[in-house]
Amino acid sequence: MARATRAALPALLTAAVVMSTALSLAAPAAAADVRVNHRLFGAHDSSAASSSFATIAEGSVRLWDVGVRWNQVETSRNTYDWTRLDQLVAAAQAARAEVTMVVAMTPSFYAAKPTDPPRNVAAYRRFVRALMKRYRSFDGSRGIAAYQAWDEVNISTFWSGSMHQIAQLTRALARVRDHVDPSAKVVAPAMVARMAFELDGIHAYYHQRIGGVPVWRYVDAVSVDLYPMPRYGGRIGVPEDSMQLLRQVRGKLRAAGVPRSLPIWDTEINYGLNSGAQADTPATTVSDARQAANVVRTYLLNAAAGVRRVFWYTYDMGTYAGGGSIANTRLAVAYQPAELTPAGQAYALVQQWMHGTLVGARGRRPCARDRHGTYTCVVHDSTGTRRIYWNPFRHARVTLRGNARALHGVLGGHRPVTAGTSLRVGWRPVMVTR
Repeated sequence: MARATRAALPALLTAAVVMSTALSLAAPAAAADVRVNHRLFGAHDSSAASSSFATIAEGSVRLWDVGVRWNQVETSRNTYDWTRLDQLVAAAQAARAEVTMVVAMTPSFYAAKPTDPPRNVAAYRRFVRALMKRYRSFDGSRGIAAYQAWDEVNISTFWSGSMHQIAQLTRALARVRDHVDPSAKVVAPAMVARMAFELDGIHAYYHQRIGGVPVWRYVDAVSVDLYPMPRYGGRIGVPEDSMQLLRQVRGKLRAAGVPRSLPIWDTEINYGLNSGAQADTPATTVSDARQAANVVRTYLLNAAAGVRRVFWYTYDMGTYAGGGSIANTRLAVAYQPAELTPAGQAYALVQQWMHGTLVGARGRRPCARDRHGTYTCVVHDSTGTRRIYWNPFRHARVTLRGNARALHGVLGGHRPVTAGTSLRVGWRPVMVTR
């Protein structure tokens, strides 16, 4: 499929607006069902014009790697440059997108290096207080809705302190919130989850107690970055692999006594990211169809698993100096953020496909997988019922239900189908409507 043209963008935007305003029309949800909230669809966007709001119409944005880290805003002790952050918050407000701010990377006058905790927690508290006072109401409406305690504290790239120290910062963030902006959410520090030592870090953090209180009591949401490995044996990492990581994370949370009712946010996701000594190697290139399929399957699987936010990293991803991308699923053309890739179009398309409620069957969560590994997601809204099928690793067949009339693909094509016939499916999700 060709890149999205400017003429096609208004239709995508219109569909996204309809989706976000019509959620109340969905049928009442059963216990196993999942109502799809527009804020599920998140992204990181570092483009100056915040082009993602005009193209993929995300419902939430996470401010990280966008020029507003703690050490980029506090330029000297108690002196703040709000210019960039004001621009990003205003753009999100105009698009009615919820903002999550990551409070991380210590200024040089508070620590030896940005990944160190501040020498005095009071410095962190002062900055958080200044943030919350400014953005609890920004130009008359909510500015920042959620504050995250740090980024990826279980890898040394972003945190060189102890888990007890980041737990102390988490409590500091929560206490300032309670006094300054009680309506804001506190999000636990992000944790990568794809390697054994990273899972050990999750275990260590959630077993922390501050003043005898479990650290999870200070947060409103758990944060994990569910990047799968770039390869598993002879195949590339796929969205279903990230769901296996989520199951492992939930095991660590249970062991720490974290209640299952505490929401989980997937704060960064993409595919093909390398790790360890290979972290600076460009990701393996995959086809446009594979990238579009990654996007659709990611949002369906996360929503079905009860994840509340999924932030794509990143909307406007650039390239390494020598060429190649940090990840293999890019939403916009490199250095041309107004131009969508097929994956970017799929990001807007899946919002339409998922509008309403994901329906579970017989008490099971939505998007059940059969014995052949084929997934079936049932979505219901006021217009009727839609079914989405795929099999990530093989070709399989499904029998179309009695009201099937049209088949829609992740690249935007559609064709008529006949009820009762057998449909061959593979890793490209397809949606069947009446």
